[in-house]
Amino acid sequence: MKLPNFTPTDFTHDGISHTIYSAGEGPPIIIIHELPGMTKECVDFAERLVAQGFRVHLPLLFGRPNQKPAPIRFLFKLCISREFYIFQQNKTSPIVDWLRALVRQIQAQSEAKGVGVIGMCLTGGFAIPMMVEPGVVAPVLSQPSMPLGMSRKAKSALDIGPADLDIVKKRVEAGQQILAFRFDKDPFCPAERIKVYKETFGEAFEYHELPAAKQPPGVGCHSVFTAHFVDQDGHPTKNALGRLIEFYKEKLMG
Repeated sequence: MKLPNFTPTDFTHDGISHTIYSAGEGPPIIIIHELPGMTKECVDFAERLVAQGFRVHLPLLFGRPNQKPAPIRFLFKLCISREFYIFQQNKTSPIVDWLRALVRQIQAQSEAKGVGVIGMCLTGGFAIPMMVEPGVVAPVLSQPSMPLGMSRKAKSALDIGPADLDIVKKRVEAGQQILAFRFDKDPFCPAERIKVYKETFGEAFEYHELPAAKQPPGVGCHSVFTAHFVDQDGHPTKNALGRLIEFYKEKLMG
C-alpha cells in the first residue's frame, strides 16, 4: 500500500532494515508510530506537521502504511522480536540504536541544526534514549507505555538503560528540554511512570495531562495525536497539538 504524498526509501543499520516514508520541506521530524501500526490517523498526524512547514519522516517498524489498526496481532510479533524489549525494565530496545542512526543520516542530508522526534504508545518513551544522539534537539513523548506490566515495579520502570540515562541526564543538565503528553485516565500509560520521568528530569520535563472527561462519547483516551485526536478548536487534544508544533518551531526553527 502506498502513501500518495510520501516518498519511500529503505534504511539499513547494523543488520536492521525498515522503509522510511518522507514528505514536506523544512526542519526534520521523525514520527515513530504506535502499536496499531502506521494507521490513517498516524499519517493524518504527519500531514498536519507537514502543513506547518516541517519535513516529516515515518519509519515503518511493522505492518503496512495506512493500515487498519491490528494491535493484538502485532503485539504477539513484537513480543518475539529482537528489536523491541516489550517487558524488560530499564533497558534500551535495540531498535533505538537504529533510530539514532536514522537521526544521523537525516541530519546530515538536511544540514539541519537538529531533529525533532516523537514516540507514541509502545514507542512513546523512545525519544528519551534517542537523546543519546546529539542531533535530537526536540524530543517528545506521547503516552509512553513500555515496558508493559501491571506490577508496581513495571509501572514505575522506564524503557532506557542506565548508561543511556546517564548521558540523557547530562544533556538535560546542559539545558535540553523534553515535552510529554498523556490522558489522565489512560489505562496503558501509568501515572507512576510519568512521576519517575518528572523526578528524573525535573523542570526540564514539560508534562501536559489531558482530561479524559473532555473526550466525546465513544472516543477513547489513549492516543493523543492519532486515534483519539479531536480536531476541534479549544479541545484538549487540539491544544496539545498546538503546543507540540510550538515546541518544534522553538527548537528547530528558532
